[in-house]
Amino acid sequence: MVREVISFITENIPRLEFVSKLTLTVDEEKFLESCSNIMKLTPEGVVVTASVDQLTDRELILLHLSRAHFGYITKKLDSERALIGELIAYTKKPAGTIAGRISEMSAEGLVERVGKGEYRITTYGLDSFIKNVLPKLTT
Repeated sequence: MVREVISFITENIPRLEFVSKLTLTVDEEKFLESCSNIMKLTPEGVVVTASVDQLTDRELILLHLSRAHFGYITKKLDSERALIGELIAYTKKPAGTIAGRISEMSAEGLVERVGKGEYRITTYGLDSFIKNVLPKLTT
């Protein structure tokens, strides 16, 4: 019996390690912790406390969608979705600019459309936010 268990483990552990290398995930606890320096919970919702002046249109969109995800995880928001109008208001950019960036980002897999005029950040988008945008906000 022990021999079969050892054989099973020996055969399957390398496969599991290989699969884990192929899988992209974002640990929600680590996400919340990494954002704790730039996002805060208030009675009104989630606020971004970092200066966002240096961010591009695409980075602002990722930030706002990450903020929505942060609010959803912490139960401050009922949904992790953001309306296109919210993205326009948050970024202070023209509607055409935001629509164009959203289209590009959707094609790249960073953002997904979940309803008419509603978008959410994907796992790949969260990973990109953590690796590329967050460092700009915490320096």
